[in-house]
Amino acid sequence: MIQNIVSGLGAIATFENLIFMVVGTIVGILAGAIPGLSSTLAISLLVPVTFVMEPLPALAMLAGIYNGGMYGGSISSTLFNVPGAASAAVTAFDGHPMTMQGKSARALQLGVLSSFTGGIISVLALVMLAAPLAKVVLMFGPAEYFWVAIFGISIVVSLSSEGMIKGLIAGLLGLAAAQVGMDPATAFPRFDFGNVYMSGGFQLTSVLLGMFSIPSAISLLEKKAKAHEEISVEATETKVKLFSCFRPYWATYIRSSIIGVVVGIIPAAGGNIASFIAYDTTKKLSKHPETFGKGDPEGIISSEAANNAVTGGSFVPLLTMGIPGSPSAAAIMGAFMVQGLVLGPQLFTTNAKLVYGLMWSMLFTNIIMLFAGFYGAKIVRKALAVDREILAPLIFAFSVIGCYSVRNSMFDVRVMIIFGIIGYFMKRYGYPASAFILGYILADLLESNLLRALSLSGGNPFTALFNSKLSFLMIALTLISVLTPFFTSWLGKRKQAKAN
Repeated sequence: MIQNIVSGLGAIATFENLIFMVVGTIVGILAGAIPGLSSTLAISLLVPVTFVMEPLPALAMLAGIYNGGMYGGSISSTLFNVPGAASAAVTAFDGHPMTMQGKSARALQLGVLSSFTGGIISVLALVMLAAPLAKVVLMFGPAEYFWVAIFGISIVVSLSSEGMIKGLIAGLLGLAAAQVGMDPATAFPRFDFGNVYMSGGFQLTSVLLGMFSIPSAISLLEKKAKAHEEISVEATETKVKLFSCFRPYWATYIRSSIIGVVVGIIPAAGGNIASFIAYDTTKKLSKHPETFGKGDPEGIISSEAANNAVTGGSFVPLLTMGIPGSPSAAAIMGAFMVQGLVLGPQLFTTNAKLVYGLMWSMLFTNIIMLFAGFYGAKIVRKALAVDREILAPLIFAFSVIGCYSVRNSMFDVRVMIIFGIIGYFMKRYGYPASAFILGYILADLLESNLLRALSLSGGNPFTALFNSKLSFLMIALTLISVLTPFFTSWLGKRKQAKAN
């Protein structure tokens, strides 16, 4: 193994490969930062280009896009409360409040350092544990995926600790909105009202941009003050050294990264679920959970470390079994096919130098991303100096362009506007958009795997859903997730009563 690692380093350490990694990382950051675009889309567009390239430079460039794109989504989330990608939605919970407090540069720097940490830990896991971790994927069946979705939905309780009923209602509304489209069992259109566009369901990008960008743009117009007046305190913001943010929160960095790696190796889970789980876990373990959602640095750290740790994790099932662990990994799978490479265990013996060279490229592109993001943060945040009357229309315009570019459909733009109006009133009356989005994301995972489990068991729910140790483990985690807020609240009241 050591010999393969060294040979992989020798293969990737060329000037040509470095250029491709730099270009790929910058393209990924830009694609992630623009609402509606994503690393998946950028990779998909460039896969045909790799046909005329050598395999390793091509894969190194795509690895840079993947890593850069995962971080890039946090930029628009932090500055404008507009997630550049679904995985960056959680970053907006605390990133944007920090921006409103005049700490946008620090928020961006926290985001890139967290992304770097998650990416590095995921690469180490990929190099050292690829084969053992791949076996974990084989243990997950429909029942286990169903309980993963239930565990995810239980996070709504924690995300809505200040208004649990409203959070549950928002989560249920998200589940209801996801019912529009094809039935996963019969492929029969549901709730489409005869509209051919609705038969495929609502595009996630349209829902995401609607729930976040439109309310943000309206809120900017509602306030009379200028954006640059609110953040003038940044002129006195203390300088932050590159790794000074790591030591106070080292446990959060590592814990969230491990969560991201584990979630990453589970096909169809992805960075959005990883970031929600890591955020929820960090909030539960925090001594001051009430600060989350109000600009807590650990909120940014947990989200970004987790979603970037998914990158290396998603390569584990891809390289070992040919099963992509995320949409971006699925797009990169196309590059392997273009190059005539067969994914699976034999790849580690027939093309060991290429495999380990790809792993080294994941490491190097994370380093490139760190320096580009950290030292570019102060330049990027200057966008906040634009007046609100200009900024709000720009947010709306970029959201429309990004939404339309996904499928070249004006229907998606109309959906975005409708969900934007819904999101605005939800925000105004205290219904969390985060719970709505989580419900919407998890609906397909929940329903499709429930139906598969019931089908395999002949319709018996007990044998379908309670048939493995992994299922019981996920049930236990779900109960802990639901009961922890009640327990901590009870402890707080008890301590207060003793103090009185």
